[in-house]
Amino acid sequence: MDHLSLFWVSPNREKYLKAIETDFFQRVYRSVKDGTLELPPIPDVVISLQRMCNDPNTTIRNVATLLLDDATLTASVIRSANSAVFSPRNQRPCHDISMAVSRLGMKRVLALATAHAIQTLKTTSPFTAECNELLRKSALASREFGSTMALLCQKVRSYDDENTHLEVEKSLLIGLLADIGIYSAVKAYQAYTDEGNYLDFEIASHVFYSVSKEASRFILKSWDFDIDFVEVSVNRRIRKAEDDITYLDIAKMANHLLLFRANDEDIADHEVEITLAGAEALYELSNLNEKDFRSQLTNIVNNCGF
Repeated sequence: MDHLSLFWVSPNREKYLKAIETDFFQRVYRSVKDGTLELPPIPDVVISLQRMCNDPNTTIRNVATLLLDDATLTASVIRSANSAVFSPRNQRPCHDISMAVSRLGMKRVLALATAHAIQTLKTTSPFTAECNELLRKSALASREFGSTMALLCQKVRSYDDENTHLEVEKSLLIGLLADIGIYSAVKAYQAYTDEGNYLDFEIASHVFYSVSKEASRFILKSWDFDIDFVEVSVNRRIRKAEDDITYLDIAKMANHLLLFRANDEDIADHEVEITLAGAEALYELSNLNEKDFRSQLTNIVNNCGF
């Protein structure tokens, strides 16, 4: 089921059980629980940005100065600040990084930088052909999942103006980072085999299924991402129940929509609670032909400047 992010896929029960009995599963699971799982090797500038954005004394100038050390990242931040989502028609275009950081906010700049770094890691990984292919599919699936979340968020807001707390661009970023733990799990598998151990890759991939949620939670919390990112990564509500629709609700609707459009048999076992606005949004997007649906996904990503 390549159309879904890995953490949403239902694993084969028999292979899943075989996977969790392996020494490799025990190693990865223990590293997550002990807090020793290796974090994805993101660029130094993003690591520094994480430290800065979690320091209450950091200023916009500090962040802007740091970003200037990475031309590619600087360009992507300015592009996002000038996108349709962040730059209403009555605002003048951003031509410098300080204005871009001011418009986006430091937390959003951090999320953008991290998402760019993870997508790059998944598409340029130095592992075996099988591992690289799995990560490449994860990158494509995450992009589809994130853009579907963003599109649904936009539609829900259009049907109910009380959902202004939901942000289109944040929905995209949450979807892009939801299965961030996959990279660390794959890297651990590569290290495991490099030590001379053998484990069939298909069985190993089911280890990835079983640990990806907790690995993603560990990484996102280590990097101080908020509860909206964490809830979607583990596919479970963590905060106390509330009336407002959350990003987890948007994620569940996005998953349901992708299952429906792919004619996936798993949709029979997939339940999703939706509001009236959510039902309207799902109905509209479910009835689009494939060309129009893909066009809208592309547009929403472009409108977020990603």
